[in-house]
Amino acid sequence: MDLIRHLLFENPLSLWIALGLVAVAAGAIWTRTRSEKALWVAAGSVMAGLGLAVLAWAVETDREKVIRTLDMMASAVEKGQTTALIERVSPEYKNGRFSKDDLAEAVTAALPRVRISGTGDPTITMGDGEATVQQEYVFQIQQGSDATFAGVQIPVTWEGRFAPDPDGQWRLRSAIAIKPERITPEEAARHVRQN
Repeated sequence: MDLIRHLLFENPLSLWIALGLVAVAAGAIWTRTRSEKALWVAAGSVMAGLGLAVLAWAVETDREKVIRTLDMMASAVEKGQTTALIERVSPEYKNGRFSKDDLAEAVTAALPRVRISGTGDPTITMGDGEATVQQEYVFQIQQGSDATFAGVQIPVTWEGRFAPDPDGQWRLRSAIAIKPERITPEEAARHVRQN
């Protein structure tokens, strides 16, 4: 079922290629034989391709919703918009004893002092109403911070758990760095204090 959903709604390129090849082959047969059947196959393939395009555009899968949430979070980080970033965090966010409010406080303190860029596409694993996302980010703590690594680029792989809230929006429920060491966002933010 996941493969069908992926092919139909998220990445129909392989189906479009197959339908295109069928349409071209049937069109070539029609030009030689004037077979009505070949003409119907060619036309049907083109119509199926158009229908597939409309279907892929109209249906947003859970994976696509997670990707949209990740894009909105990345844009908020890039623009330094703390409020927009925190809006993508669920009220049910929990990391040990840290709540969404604790995370908002940590992000508000740290975001202006850190440059963050993503590297590569995220790895998204869907399952039972939630998604686990892993992605590498490069953190560069700005000069003027009392952090040990100010000015140094540090690649960190984060893992976040996302799930839909009652309003249907997929939001971050928990996050932790898994490489180079296990650390929560709250712990990381404590290293980015300004002098």
